Amino acid sequence: MRVGDLEREAARARLVEAYAAGRIDAPELESRAAAVWGAARAAELAAVVDDLGEDPVSPGGADSRFVRDLLAFLICGAIAILAWHLTGEGFFWPVWVLIYTGLPLLRFLIPRSATHT
Repeated sequence: MRVGDLEREAARARLVEAYAAGRIDAPELESRAAAVWGAARAAELAAVVDDLGEDPVSPGGADSRFVRDLLAFLICGAIAILAWHLTGEGFFWPVWVLIYTGLPLLRFLIPRSATHT
């Protein structure tokens, strides 16, 4: 089965969390991230992240993760839009910040059963 950018972004987030938890080091993070973005099939993507294990469930679970991702989206977006406005506007470059910080929110909008077909 082929994978898209949403699945690659979820795998990248798992890598970053593993790095933050000290399970992988910076060079390994970089090499695995390159493999994630080069993966075309689910098996290739799984080979990069499956040995990391499941992410430990934090208190609050998905709710706290949603709040964290939403706050990152809103705060980063507001700062980028303010900077864009204060620097004379022009091309609306904050769209890139909004897209990047909004991608993790998509996992809460897509039903769990739709991602495992």
